Amino acid sequence: MLQLLMTGVLLGLLLAILTSLLWNIAPVLQKEALEEMEEIEASGATKHTRRLFANKRWVAGFGMSILGGLTYLLATQMAGIVIVQPLMNIGLIALVILSSKRLGEKIDTQTIIGIILLILTPIFIAFGGVSEPVMFTDYFTLILFSGILLLGIGIMIPVANRTTILWAPITSFLQALASIYTQWFTLALFGQNDLIQGFINALIPLILLGVFTFAAGVYAVSIGLQKNPAARFNGIVGTVSMFAVIFGGIFIYTQNMTNPLFYGIGLMCGVIGVILLSRYQELVEENDSESN
Repeated sequence: MLQLLMTGVLLGLLLAILTSLLWNIAPVLQKEALEEMEEIEASGATKHTRRLFANKRWVAGFGMSILGGLTYLLATQMAGIVIVQPLMNIGLIALVILSSKRLGEKIDTQTIIGIILLILTPIFIAFGGVSEPVMFTDYFTLILFSGILLLGIGIMIPVANRTTILWAPITSFLQALASIYTQWFTLALFGQNDLIQGFINALIPLILLGVFTFAAGVYAVSIGLQKNPAARFNGIVGTVSMFAVIFGGIFIYTQNMTNPLFYGIGLMCGVIGVILLSRYQELVEENDSESN
């Protein structure tokens, strides 16, 4: 544990938790804004972008997401995406608390268990002993991973018009791509003693992470939140992107665990916690709609 404190991984864990809070509170603001707007479609990008950025509440949520992106970038540099990504669902605790205060709902036993499991998640992951990410020397794995996710997105988008919950895995894949390129960006930027040369080397992943972040954070999230219950949508997005990013971190950046049992326990705590809290949120939303 002392080594964890000294290496800065602990700070990376704290920044990851802060990111999770920002990324789980932001959709609450955006969902409230989207409920007052006309339906957002994948086509007509320019028109929809103007409408979204003209709404102050949506912009406030988007600003929180951008701030979360900065803390996420620092967290991945300090701890690596295989450690950081499983923590992204911890912010669901904030969603439960906000909903409880806003709707006056009591937090039941199931919810308390979910919160405890999410609190335990970073502890077990920290003891998993995940190695630092290593810069790849062969682009094949990166291209293959990106191609698989982009193919999946291309297949799901036409079907998502009928099955709207598919916007959740679409968002997850876009977020996973942004995370993978964020890791490349941090490794390229800080891998050089000369920051100017490092920034030049990191320019391509910076552009790509910007493209995927914008696609996920503006369009996919907005369409998905408008067409689905926020908690169910967020739960699926967080869980799918978690597994996609972990696979990418191991596959591309050769991160591994010295204590896979602890890491696996932490991962399962996170998944079960998300399921429990997502179910609570669904019940809250159902009660809210019935009362209206």
